[in-house]
Order: sequence, then C-alpha cells, then structure tokens
Amino acid sequence: MLDVLKKSISILDALILAIATFMFFNLDYENLSTSDKIYIAGFGLWTIMLCIRIFIIYKNDGGKND
Repeated sequence: MLDVLKKSISILDALILAIATFMFFNLDYENLSTSDKIYIAGFGLWTIMLCIRIFIIYKNDGGKND
C-alpha cells in the first residue's frame, strides 16, 4: 500500500496538504467569509479526487508494477 501512495501523491499534493493544514488552523470559524467557504469546499473536492486517484492507481496495478 505504501508503494501506491508513493506513486499517487506528488510533491505538489504534499505541498497543497501542508498549506491547507496551516490554513485550517488559522481560519476564524466564527466569522467565515465567502472565500473561506469556497476554500473549504475546494479542499474537500481536492481530497475526494485524491482519494479517487489513489483508488484507481491501486486497482489498476496494485502498486506492483513500476
């Protein structure tokens, strides 16, 4: 399973995840603006698409082929 994650997650994905984590810790959840809500929804869609990409890579080759 670790091979599948190495194949499917790129450096940009890790960077997006790191920046999103930083942003989520600094959001004011009491006063969310429209751009904050759009950011949260966009990150949610990105996460779902990343999970789908990992699933497709896992099903296609199981992490065994290079």
